[in-house]
Amino acid sequence: MERKLNQYMDEHGHLLQQNRDLQRQVSETEKRNDELTIKISSIEEKVKEIQQSNDKCQMDIKQISKIIKDNSGSSSLNNDQVNGSTTPNRNEVKSYSLQTHIRKRIVPATGGPTEQVAFYAYMSTNTPPNLRQHHTLIYDVVKVNRGQGYHQDDGIFTVPSSGVYVFAWTVAIQTHGWASVEIVVNGVVFGSTFADGTASDWEHGSGIVVVETHTGDHVYVRMQENGNGVVNSNARGRTSFSGWKLF
Repeated sequence: MERKLNQYMDEHGHLLQQNRDLQRQVSETEKRNDELTIKISSIEEKVKEIQQSNDKCQMDIKQISKIIKDNSGSSSLNNDQVNGSTTPNRNEVKSYSLQTHIRKRIVPATGGPTEQVAFYAYMSTNTPPNLRQHHTLIYDVVKVNRGQGYHQDDGIFTVPSSGVYVFAWTVAIQTHGWASVEIVVNGVVFGSTFADGTASDWEHGSGIVVVETHTGDHVYVRMQENGNGVVNSNARGRTSFSGWKLF
């Protein structure tokens, strides 16, 4: 009996050790899964940004092609005929139209209403819970958009003209939740803020930065790390994003 009891105790101890090893392996596997989930989310956001940039490039190409087609044989031909020169061929007309269009898109205005750049937008409703790291926040209600730089479909502000800009943002968090967000310019973080809801009240976090930007730069707000709970936005308090050009 004693021998069998000792044998049973040995087997029991062996099983306990196996159980501890399995628990440790499960814990390590769950940790790796969380890390992979975060990496996948980050990759998905980058793929989304690349796709959006590609879509905008395709739209620009279509616009340029349309302008080339519309302008072929029109203004450049008339100018050359008035100046007494020979009529240019079709390739010369296309080259002139393309260069003129590109120059108009790249060179910012030197004054007047087109230099006035400002926007203000906020979320119409709460976000899904527990947003992942680097998730871009999208503010779908646009109240002001001078210069047409803010895009409500992806939450990105594309700088319409170079200069020094001020950007401000707010984030509202419900009770027992928290979120850390950051503002990014061309992939570089320029500022961040944190909001932590208490057990009995909401919490607001606000941030403001001054940035020197160039035409075509992308500015947006994203999750700095995985969030807890939802980001709130309703009549009691709005999660918002705004910016304006100083000079």
